[in-house]
Amino acid sequence: MSDDPPRVIRFPQSRVPGRSRSRPVKELGVTPLARQIDPTDRGLRGHWCSRCWGVWYGRAGEVECPVCGNRHG
Repeated sequence: MSDDPPRVIRFPQSRVPGRSRSRPVKELGVTPLARQIDPTDRGLRGHWCSRCWGVWYGRAGEVECPVCGNRHG
């Protein structure tokens, strides 16, 4: 081992600024597929959309924002 301090590797999401009063986080809703699978909305996961500046809910395998189609978080 070297004497160098451990390096912190930042994830891309760490560059996203937090919410503020001037730009609050929006709730973008639930995907159509998730509604078809279970209309009670149980077991949904939240996903971040940086284009819409909000959170959308869907199943674990879904990756596309239902509002704008963004697939990159």
